[in-house]
Amino acid sequence: MKLKLLLKVIFYIMSILSFTVVGFMYTNLSFIDWPYLWAGIFFFIIPLFLNFNKYLKK
Repeated sequence: MKLKLLLKVIFYIMSILSFTVVGFMYTNLSFIDWPYLWAGIFFFIIPLFLNFNKYLKK
């Protein structure tokens, strides 16, 4: 149980960092760095699926 919580926290932190890089790149250079955007979306969606699987098993 604690491992799932730890994974969720790590994925959300990585997502926030990726979105922060995208924000800095857009404000400073006026373009979006697409790999960081896709990584942020990916790292945001993975913990949602971990949560969703818990409700499917009931």
